[in-house]
Amino acid sequence: MHRHLAVAAVTLSLAAAHPIAAQGGGFGTAGTVPFALQGRVYFIPENSETLPDFSRLRPQGTISTTVLNIQPQSFTVGFPGVTNRFEWFAIDYQGRIMLPQAGTYAFRLTSDDGAKLFIDGELVIDNDGIHGPGAIDGEAELAAGLHDVRVQYFQGPREEVALILEWGPDSDNLRPLDFAALAPAQFRREGNRLRAEMSGGVLFATNSAQLTPAAVTLLGEIKRTMIDPHPNGRITIDGHTDDVGADAANQTLSERRAQSVVAWLTAQGVPAARMQATGHGETQPKVPNTSDRNRAQNRRIEITVTLP
Repeated sequence: MHRHLAVAAVTLSLAAAHPIAAQGGGFGTAGTVPFALQGRVYFIPENSETLPDFSRLRPQGTISTTVLNIQPQSFTVGFPGVTNRFEWFAIDYQGRIMLPQAGTYAFRLTSDDGAKLFIDGELVIDNDGIHGPGAIDGEAELAAGLHDVRVQYFQGPREEVALILEWGPDSDNLRPLDFAALAPAQFRREGNRLRAEMSGGVLFATNSAQLTPAAVTLLGEIKRTMIDPHPNGRITIDGHTDDVGADAANQTLSERRAQSVVAWLTAQGVPAARMQATGHGETQPKVPNTSDRNRAQNRRIEITVTLP
């Protein structure tokens, strides 16, 4: 059952938890960043009273953020990154999170004006309509693993804006949902290199080099956001294992897994000449192989796109 909670309309600064998160009260950073929450921005007719049918609209720009934590604030703070539109716009955010364990999770969606939260295509919170800053709670029973998250938002008439997505084990212990912390892969930029690191346990079954359905989803995201925008970039795929088992077997497994990634990307139209696959076995651990948790971190695939 949803529970409506009033939220005071006060002006607060935005606490961004990640360098690509929304900053300065905005709804995101212009452009697309891998494994962040991606938002498409739309203009809507004046006097709209509910969320639009996004399928009938043409997007005006794309933004990325790792958290939605826009505290109630004056509309004059603006909408940086894509347009100077202050009212009558909508954003359709979509992203993925990976949960380490199954459970019933609480969510809270605060907005001014309307917003909705969907998880795996199911409506969890409906906070639609023209209204001041207000919150609605919902909950969802979720399995461990990947989940699709969608937040739809619209800003009607000025004077205030707000959009906050929180989650936690219950409604008394909520915090902003951080898509960077729960991302299915770790992304970073190092100079002219774009690097994504993925858990081998997500990509492959134990002792297998066959890609899982989750792997295909992740590789599709990497192709769309890291590879396709940089057609002249050089791509390296590095496979790593932990220290369990024979050295030779780990070396072979890491090579087979790296080649599986190359084969999938090639099948999706990425020229094989752009790619180089290397298996490192257990020779390059990320952390010491001193615990099950550390070994899980060492079982990984790294994809690097080196820009010209």
